[in-house]
Formats: sequence, C-alpha cells, structure tokens
Amino acid sequence: MYSDPALIRKHVVKLSFNDLEADVLKSLANYDGGALSALCRRLVLEGARSVFHEADSAGVAQQNQGTQ
Repeated sequence: MYSDPALIRKHVVKLSFNDLEADVLKSLANYDGGALSALCRRLVLEGARSVFHEADSAGVAQQNQGTQ
C-alpha cells in the first residue's frame, strides 16, 4: 500500500504553547497557507538540522585548529 512504510508518520509528540506563542504560530501558518501541525513539524526539523550543522561546523573548526 505504501511505497516506503518507514516514511509513515506514526510517532506523535505533544507540544504546549502559551497564548502569545500559539498566536505567532497560527499567524505564520495562516500566512504560509498550510496546516499548523505541518508548520510545527517543519520548524522542529529545520531546528534539528541547524543544531547538527552547527555541531558539525564546530567539529571541523576544532580539527582545523588541532592541525595548525
């Protein structure tokens, strides 16, 4: 039925926001034209990629300093 069952989104995470945070996210989702849940998923995954990218960049910088 699915081309790749590993890509089925079956892991649920519950997030809680205060009123101001929720308003910002709802406004952004409305501006974007998509669903709030899809926006939150995209933001979380972009944040995770950013953390890994920063960690990878820091590791390369440390390696470069060690070779000088």
